[in-house]
Amino acid sequence: MILILVVLIVAALYVLFFTPWGGRLRAEPHAVGKEFRDWVGSHRLIAPAVFIGLYVIASVCLLPVWWLQILGGAGFGLIMGVGWSLIGATLGALASFGMSRGLLAEWVQTKFEARHAKLRELDEKLGHNGLMVVMAARLTHVIPFGISNYLFGLTRINWVEVMLGTAMGNVPMITLYTAIGAGWHPLSDWRFMTGLAVLNVLLLVPIAIRYWKPGAFKKLGVE
Repeated sequence: MILILVVLIVAALYVLFFTPWGGRLRAEPHAVGKEFRDWVGSHRLIAPAVFIGLYVIASVCLLPVWWLQILGGAGFGLIMGVGWSLIGATLGALASFGMSRGLLAEWVQTKFEARHAKLRELDEKLGHNGLMVVMAARLTHVIPFGISNYLFGLTRINWVEVMLGTAMGNVPMITLYTAIGAGWHPLSDWRFMTGLAVLNVLLLVPIAIRYWKPGAFKKLGVE
């Protein structure tokens, strides 16, 4: 399975960076977006499934996904583009998380964590605050999306936390790139950018409270 995953990653990188289609996608994203929009108009039933499938494959293969969000905006418009991208991001995160947990988690825990108390303590803390950790990774963009999914699989963070953290934490950035694809020119619209910034801060507030005032969550019955 690990060998198959490596082959998929190499193949995906080759297609994106060393083929005419990949070069055109990187050089002429708007032209590709227009073609995709025309294709969506002719295949309204299967287009979302194809788009989500591409998103999952890109996530598993550790490829950047921002271009898919732009493509989604061009093909589906802002609202539906955000919706399908969020579904794709969530399923892609769960697929990568599941592969990491199934292939590597037990080996890492046996090889490293069992021998180092600090690693065990860190793993327990991550598992105890899983949703906050996932949301923080999505909102701050410190760790690339694909890599973070595999790292989460090596910890005690669970499926539900990855799903909810990805669905909520990816909203601001996905909305930005989808709006670009939909032709909204968000970077020159201060109202749009201010709204995204406010949303990002509001989503970060629970994380900040959990870090600085952990007792506030315990009063609500949340550890």
